[in-house]
Amino acid sequence: LKLVMGELEPDAGSVECGYETYPGYVAQDQKAQIGSHNQTVEAWFTDVCPSETIGFVKGQLGAVLFSGDETDKKLTALSGGEAARLIFAQQVVAQPNTLVLDEPTNHLDLEAIEALVTALKAYDGTLLFVSHDRWFVGELATRIIEITDGGINDFPGTYEEYLERCGDDHLDRQAVLRKARASKRGVKTSKEKGRKRGGGESSERRRKRLEARLELLTHETQQAETRIEALNQLFCAADFYETTPTHERQSLEAEHRALSEKVQELMAEWETLENQIADT
Repeated sequence: LKLVMGELEPDAGSVECGYETYPGYVAQDQKAQIGSHNQTVEAWFTDVCPSETIGFVKGQLGAVLFSGDETDKKLTALSGGEAARLIFAQQVVAQPNTLVLDEPTNHLDLEAIEALVTALKAYDGTLLFVSHDRWFVGELATRIIEITDGGINDFPGTYEEYLERCGDDHLDRQAVLRKARASKRGVKTSKEKGRKRGGGESSERRRKRLEARLELLTHETQQAETRIEALNQLFCAADFYETTPTHERQSLEAEHRALSEKVQELMAEWETLENQIADT
C-alpha cells in the first residue's frame, strides 16, 4: 500500500493510478501519519480544512467523539484510537474517490469498528485495504487479491466465496498456525543431528528447547484468543453499552486491545521459533 501511495519507491515496475483517481490514505501507524508537532486537535483539523468555519471544524470533530476540552488535547498525547478517528475525520472532509486503508481497525474498539464498517458500506468510491480482522474483511471485501510466492491470485468475490473456492483461511490464526507447523516439520534437513551449536548445545537439545517454548506459546495464544472471543461476545450484547458503567467498559476495551497486541507478539515469536526449528 505504501508503494501504491508513493511512500516507497518500487525496486522494479511502476505504479499508476487510474484517470481522475483521488486517493485518501489511512496508514497503519495513524499517529505517525498525523505527525508529532505540538498542535492541538482543533488546530490540526483547522489546517485540514482552512476555508471552513470553526463551527464546521467542531462539528466534524464531534462526529468522531472529540468534544469539549478534548479538542484542546495535544497531538502528542493522543492514543492510537484517537489518532485513527482523527485521520478518518480528515478523509471525510477530503472526500477522496478511492480509500487506501492499511490495517484500519488497529487501535479501534468493537463499537468503533462497527461504526467504521457501516460508514464504509455507504461509501460509493473504491476501497482498497489490508486487514487481519476476519469480520471486517468478510463484511466489506468484494474482491480478494492474494499475494503468494508463485504470483498474484486475483479472486473476484467475497472472502467467504474465496474460502469455498480456495480453501485456505489466512485470517484464522489457529488454522494458519497448524498448517505452518505441519509444513515446517515436514521439511527435511541434511544437517547432522548431533552437530554442536554455539555454546556446546547439540542440535537435538536445541530443537527440544525450542519446541518446548513453542508449545508454551501455543497455549498462551489459545488462552488469549479464548478471552478475546469472550470479550467480543460481551461487547455484542444488545444492552452492553447502555448498562455497563463507563469505567468498566473502558477497562474491558483496554484489556481487549492489550490481548490483541499480545496475540500479535506471540504469533511473531511463534513464527521465529518455527524457522529456528526448521534450521536445526
